[in-house]
Amino acid sequence: MRATMSGVFTRYVGLQFLIRLAGLLVFFVTVLQMLDLLNRSSDIMAAEGAEWGSMVRYVSLRAPQIASQFAPFAALLAVVATLSMLNIRSEVTVMRAAGMSVHRVLFPIGFVCAGVAAAHFVFHEAVVVPAAAKLDYWEANDYAPEASFDGGVRADVRLAYGGEFIRAESAARLEGAVRLKGVVVDAFGPDGLIMRKTVAESARYENGGWRLFDATIYDAGELEARRLASLAWPTALDPDLLFALSLNPDRTPLAELAAKIAQLRADGTDARAATTSFLSRFSKPAATLVMPLLGAIAGFGVRRQGNQLTRASIGAAMGFSYFVVENMMLAFGKLGVAPAMFGAFFPFALFMVLGFAILLAMES
Repeated sequence: MRATMSGVFTRYVGLQFLIRLAGLLVFFVTVLQMLDLLNRSSDIMAAEGAEWGSMVRYVSLRAPQIASQFAPFAALLAVVATLSMLNIRSEVTVMRAAGMSVHRVLFPIGFVCAGVAAAHFVFHEAVVVPAAAKLDYWEANDYAPEASFDGGVRADVRLAYGGEFIRAESAARLEGAVRLKGVVVDAFGPDGLIMRKTVAESARYENGGWRLFDATIYDAGELEARRLASLAWPTALDPDLLFALSLNPDRTPLAELAAKIAQLRADGTDARAATTSFLSRFSKPAATLVMPLLGAIAGFGVRRQGNQLTRASIGAAMGFSYFVVENMMLAFGKLGVAPAMFGAFFPFALFMVLGFAILLAMES
């Protein structure tokens, strides 16, 4: 009989939470997608040959990113709303009177959050990452309807290497060569000022070296520009390192990202930003696991005291604090101020300990 009642209780509270989570997530995705579409619609429809299908294409690529980004936030609000409603209807009081601990009351919500976190991770890797890469490529091609995604092409390349800041409209691997289009190379001196600026129509890597074509050179010590049909580009940047340095960690599959990080470390290049992004792919979905602990304060307390709104606000504020600290620590990790592991998982560990401390206090 006790096992039957426990199963009914788990299904009831878990279903209440899951319904609210799904509703809030749909609400956030719908509203934010509409606002984002209003902001981008003029650029999308400005492309030659664009029609309503371009808008549908944009939504299909952008909506998964919004859903992934706001899933933990929706989970937080769903926890607060579910526990507040259970408390207002005195259901939490009945559960506690029946001998259930705070941990037992929160178990169904925690169980659902664990499933949501696992689904979030799979969804992000299987859907969000490829969609984000396709959207970035399409955006770099000015939303041209005929532009089809090419995984071997990097768009809008920007990187610093060997005292130079290099920009290119695209980088593509060809048979036995690598080609850059729309190349701009800024060479800096020891004082940090630009010594020379080279603008080239294209660049090609063949036979172990780079060559610039249709290039214009602006030298700080000369008053006129030099135009050359082609010239050698003396840089130690090889194509593999170029593709490793120009990757967007948030748009790269985990296996490829891990390989590129290993390559960056082998070449002695700074890999802190890429490593932090790699670890954040695990820590961000795990944030959903912390939300029941942070929002638990909304469901426990004497309703007659009239402080339900205050406790719900405190629970929501603690969840917001988590996201603020998470973004701050990720920025520190990418800048190298904090170790990558610390930057990715410190907020999770800190708020997990804080949440359990709150539960123990309420239990007492």
